[in-house]
Amino acid sequence: MNDLVKILYVDDEEVILSNVKEFFDGIYDIITMQSSVDALKILETEKFDIIMSDFKMPEITGFDLLTKAKELKAYTYGILLTAYADKSLLEQMINNNLVNKIVEKPYKLKDLKIYLDEAVKYINTKKEESEKISSIKHSFEILKSELSEEIIGAETTLKDVYKKIATVSKHDVNVLISGETGTGKELVAKTIHYLSSRRDGPFIKINSTAIPETLFESELFGYKKGAFSNATQDKAGKVELAHKGTLFLDEIGDMDLSVQAKLLRVLQEKEVERLGSNKVVKVDFRLIVAANKNLHERIENKLFREDLFYRMNEFPISLPPLRERVDDIEALIKYFLIKSCVELNIKPMEIAKETFDKLRAYNWPGNVRELKNAVKRVAIAFSEERIINPDCFDFLFIRNSFNVTSIDGAVKILKDAVLNRELELTDVEDKIVEMILKDCNNSVSDAVDKTGISKNRFYKVK
Repeated sequence: MNDLVKILYVDDEEVILSNVKEFFDGIYDIITMQSSVDALKILETEKFDIIMSDFKMPEITGFDLLTKAKELKAYTYGILLTAYADKSLLEQMINNNLVNKIVEKPYKLKDLKIYLDEAVKYINTKKEESEKISSIKHSFEILKSELSEEIIGAETTLKDVYKKIATVSKHDVNVLISGETGTGKELVAKTIHYLSSRRDGPFIKINSTAIPETLFESELFGYKKGAFSNATQDKAGKVELAHKGTLFLDEIGDMDLSVQAKLLRVLQEKEVERLGSNKVVKVDFRLIVAANKNLHERIENKLFREDLFYRMNEFPISLPPLRERVDDIEALIKYFLIKSCVELNIKPMEIAKETFDKLRAYNWPGNVRELKNAVKRVAIAFSEERIINPDCFDFLFIRNSFNVTSIDGAVKILKDAVLNRELELTDVEDKIVEMILKDCNNSVSDAVDKTGISKNRFYKVK
């Protein structure tokens, strides 16, 4: 039973209508009409998935009926039933998308059933495509909402970024997004993907700092069963998974040189080999990379391949840090405060003017991400207050006022403990690294971003 498929059958021969109604009753939701004039009246108020119409009728011909129905957008799939029609006219109907199929009369009902099944399949495919497009549009609206967290109030500061996103989305080229941690590089990458012709394909992300160097290569390129001790089954890498979509490589500057060489070959040849395999797999993807390090410096220091850089940097986008967007800070704070109050079910709060002045003077090393988290923290800590005063954000400035005297004092305490054999020097380092990792919610990539310490050092204590 095709409950969702609505069919209108129009024919001036009563016997044919009766036979069709009897044969398809209980199979399709089908309405039969003998008058083409009455059929047109119904089409003015109702929509059908399929229209089947005889060509030669006394009142309105099938051609005119379908033409007017098309203007009304009253159907999706058209079938013309005819014993005679001018060939050029039939071609015109097909070329104008008035009909999808022409069926010669007389026909067998079982054959008509086959044609209708084909039509239903076409309708369902169209509906699936429509739902997919709606889903993509919904996802993009969410992305735009998320991206607005990075660009609220930025009518001038990010105007160039807006233009570049809109431009590069139309062209299938590799993109390098540069900017400090927390400036919204991943959100820009997602927006480019969902605005591009590859929007129906996957968006695959891999973070160079979030995966140990020993595992990164296998994650990126995949591996064959038995390639190494833990390779118990074949696994496709991120490159293969991004086929027909977008591959987003975050923090590309931390990638090992040997992996860089293999990635360059993939970009040049448009093919990949899994670890432990000599089978070549063709791949088609757009590459978007993000970097918070100066890649030119890394090239000079022989830490990054120059040829790979130029291959990736077909279209650069640079995101400004929040300290260069001072005029946007007030709007961002207001937005995040309202959002936090709604999410946490906290009564609305106001912000003193002096608070904005104080926060505009802060350097914001973590950019918008840090601002967002700071506002949320204050909303929770001072949820009973009506007005947020400047001292509510003192924790930001205390954390950044660590001076040489306090460092010397801490080192003296640790030195005495080592001299008294109360602890080992390596234990001190391990403990500090563990505490940093804990403060970063066990996120190695965040810890690396905040400290510049090697990711492998964090993996040793994780």
